[in-house]
Amino acid sequence: MLGEGVQRNTITYSAAISACEKGEQWQQALELFERMWCESVIRDTIAYKAAIFAYGKSGQWQQTLELLGRMPGGGVQRNTITYSAAISACEKGGQWQQTLEFFERMLGEGVQQNITCNAAISACEKSGQ
Repeated sequence: MLGEGVQRNTITYSAAISACEKGEQWQQALELFERMWCESVIRDTIAYKAAIFAYGKSGQWQQTLELLGRMPGGGVQRNTITYSAAISACEKGGQWQQTLEFFERMLGEGVQQNITCNAAISACEKSGQ
């Protein structure tokens, strides 16, 4: 992406972050996400979602909390997909309390929670709660 002829914008960065996340190149995905900020490229919901998934897959559930918290300050609205990614990361990290907190926050923000129920229930079940 750093080569000539590739325009660096929200779409190309988001696509590259998502590709790295899916290819299990989490560190590269996260570096690209941070580079967006350094280059003053707007980070949208898709970029945040891919970065949250990358942190979750790399076992860094704490970082998903930080990213989810930064979204409104960056003018990006949290949605079902970003919450689901964060809940999934917390579930994988055995953080059942955090999954329930996210679930309740979603309800308070009016975000649909239909696809996140399974992750929240799974997190509680895995922890014997």
